[in-house]
Amino acid sequence: MKFTLAKTVRYWWPVTVRMPDPQNPGKIAEQQLKVLFEPKGRDAAIASQEALSKLDTPKERADHEHSELKAVVKGWDDVLDEEGTSVPFSEEMLGAALQMSWFRTGVYSAYADSLSGQEARLGN
Repeated sequence: MKFTLAKTVRYWWPVTVRMPDPQNPGKIAEQQLKVLFEPKGRDAAIASQEALSKLDTPKERADHEHSELKAVVKGWDDVLDEEGTSVPFSEEMLGAALQMSWFRTGVYSAYADSLSGQEARLGN
């Protein structure tokens, strides 16, 4: 395959969310979804890291991290509500999901993996 130099790159990547299992106390349940990422360029990523280093409070850092994920997450698939109905992607729904630490951790991990040039690991 030849390299394609595109102005905007978007790609689907598998995400594994490891969260407390509501059915089994003390156990972890793994749930999978797919996320559509649009990564930032190098200069924007460096600027973001520099901005993060200047923030003082945990709230400021958390807000910055949320805005960074909102900037690179452009869609999702395989997300259901409690009744098993598909949840369409929106900034509002992404914001709600980002309130859960296990969702943030899973998405951050998948995004970092996708940028490393390695194929997705089995189960992630």
